[in-house]
Amino acid sequence: MRLLQIFIALFFTLGTQSQHTVSGNFSPANSFRYLMVYHLETNGIQYVTDTGVKDGQFSFTLPNSVSPGIYRLVYAVPQDKYFIDIIYNCEEDIVFNFDLDSGLQIVSSEENTLYRDYFSKIDSAKDRLMDFYSKEKSNEQEYMSLVNNLKNIQEEYEAKSEETIAHHFISANAYYLPKKYIPLEEYLIEKKKHYFDHIDFRSPTLQASEFFADKILNYMFWAVPSGITDNNELIKEINKNVDFLATKLEVVPKALQVNLWNKAWQKANENKVYDVADHIMDTYLRKLALETGNENLITSIETQTRLRLGAVSPEITWEENGVKKSLSELSGASKYLVIFWSSTCPHCLNELPEVHEALKSMKDIQVLAVGLEDSAENWENTIPKLADFHHALALGKWESPYIKTFAIQQTPTYFILDKEKRFLDRPESAQAVIEYLK
Repeated sequence: MRLLQIFIALFFTLGTQSQHTVSGNFSPANSFRYLMVYHLETNGIQYVTDTGVKDGQFSFTLPNSVSPGIYRLVYAVPQDKYFIDIIYNCEEDIVFNFDLDSGLQIVSSEENTLYRDYFSKIDSAKDRLMDFYSKEKSNEQEYMSLVNNLKNIQEEYEAKSEETIAHHFISANAYYLPKKYIPLEEYLIEKKKHYFDHIDFRSPTLQASEFFADKILNYMFWAVPSGITDNNELIKEINKNVDFLATKLEVVPKALQVNLWNKAWQKANENKVYDVADHIMDTYLRKLALETGNENLITSIETQTRLRLGAVSPEITWEENGVKKSLSELSGASKYLVIFWSSTCPHCLNELPEVHEALKSMKDIQVLAVGLEDSAENWENTIPKLADFHHALALGKWESPYIKTFAIQQTPTYFILDKEKRFLDRPESAQAVIEYLK
């Protein structure tokens, strides 16, 4: 019995010792309220714990059941934008400060300090090499001094980081190093050729990280021949990179592939490289999303594609003085403003009269106001105050098909179209609408 008691005491002592805390400060303090903590894994992010942030200070203990790896601290929404990633090795407490302007500062953590020091030094050394090229220098001795500096930093930190999680990232980040001076164009060709030499696509530690995603996206969009000025040629080269990466990603779990292709699609879409976005979706992402049960992702992307700038607006139909009307058939203006609103929405009743008054001094603009209503009575009493607008009634309010078609999440929602009914902008307010149309 005595031996059993000792064993139990030892078990709980070891369990307690394996727990460590993460703490620190956020500023400005009033901008932070909470932290959600996730473990990044190859099959997605797994919730671990959460904590409040009080007067800019926070602290939480990671349970002894967690494993070493990359942990994501989310401090706002959307979660894929407002986060901090840290390395947790289950062997040390971590203290850091985070400021919205100056970023992350590690106060206490050997592993995270090692990681950040390396990337700070290697990025600075890389920038000096690229500065050499940008100034069109060609001195062999100066060039090789810069290359050797990169080499020395890499070797130093690979040695320092042995047996750490940081080592996975430091070794994977090794740059292509020429053995002699070569012109920039040749350097870029060789750099692209050797870009993935040190990256193990099968490594779970790398796969789950933002580092891995960044490497993929940087290659996809930036590893293109210098001097391309023709947009069609640029798209062709990026799509070549997309197809090459598809072969490299075959060894990555499908759930993670979906995440990576979604990031790539979002980047292409945000930068209006729509031919690349469509290639990613039609060739890779749609199929993988279906295989992994991500139908909602497909729906979301189809909605964004339908409403993206330059796309022709979905149809809207209504009756006006007993005559059937449609958005596509409206004519006589260079721009069209479509407003989704409701006669029971206080914001709408404040903003639409403001827009109505401002448009009186503007020519060549027509307005279609789509009323999302539970009943027609209040709408009919309100629309006479908005004369000169086309008025469409959509009963069912939030159940109206237009809600899904136009991704309406609030009223009022504005769309500005050109004379061909293609999307030009989606202003966030009445004032933004007026400024755009001036």
